[in-house]
Amino acid sequence: MTAAGTPPTPAPNTQGLSGTTWVSAGGHTATSGLDPIDYAEYTQWMTIEYTRNPKYLWNKVSTEFRSLTHASATASGSIDGTNLHVKITAYNSCRILHNNFTLSSYTQPQKIAIQAQKVGKAGYTYGEVSGTNNKYVFGPQGSIITTQPFIRRDPKKATDVPYTFMQVGTGHATILSSYPTPGGGPATGFVWGDGGNLGTPYKDYLPRSPWYNTTTGDVTNELYPLISPYALGGDYFDLMGGGYNTSSEPGFGDNAAGANRLLQFINTNCDNLNNTNVYQYRFVVSYPVVSDGFIWPQDADRLAVNPYYNSAHHDYT
Repeated sequence: MTAAGTPPTPAPNTQGLSGTTWVSAGGHTATSGLDPIDYAEYTQWMTIEYTRNPKYLWNKVSTEFRSLTHASATASGSIDGTNLHVKITAYNSCRILHNNFTLSSYTQPQKIAIQAQKVGKAGYTYGEVSGTNNKYVFGPQGSIITTQPFIRRDPKKATDVPYTFMQVGTGHATILSSYPTPGGGPATGFVWGDGGNLGTPYKDYLPRSPWYNTTTGDVTNELYPLISPYALGGDYFDLMGGGYNTSSEPGFGDNAAGANRLLQFINTNCDNLNNTNVYQYRFVVSYPVVSDGFIWPQDADRLAVNPYYNSAHHDYT
């Protein structure tokens, strides 16, 4: 791990799961000589942004230094586990087009790529995310993007109704403060902040001090981290057992394992959009203000079930 202040963020290493372009030309060419008719055109795309953050400490000490390997400058607070903080944007629409096209029907699959970075948000480097056998390494931060949206266009039917549906949600939520109980008892609920801020400092993902009793060796007065995962159905890509390096990922040096892990991550997060289980499985809005006073984000601060997003439209060939 090296650092020299906080250097400019380097360009991400982009790896597509297949050959990709944003919009294919085939099937989109309008023609003349025929009377135009109404078409229904369905579109779908998504973006998943992520940062890796510390989750567990081997020893708990109150210091100022935080990274994905240590929680103190003396290395006495080694990180023993990390996970991803995820922010997802999903878009679905149906447009009614009155036109002529060279094809009466057209379908274009959704293509996806990962843009991984080897530098974390505090400016430290954690290994490599490039190389022939490292195509699907996540790195300490990055994004998964749609490089070609799903598009399906057919002559309009009576059941085709125009809509635009876009959602932005996060697997984490941020605590600003706690509500004390009468008589000075434990807090009963929280005031919530911006859980969609992926740049939240590493220290806010760890339990707050006082952490460690040096006399007895016991953890005492351990408080909630300021930011924690609250979407039960999300995939946080936990890595346990030591400080993070890209070489600890299953996709490092193994593209087959990396692609499998990436597909699992994408599908789990996207399927969470239309999860009809209890509301705790759904992503949280960035500012869950309705949940102030509660100890977890409530149903009103979760994304509504998305009836449109379908990961079956993803093409990973």
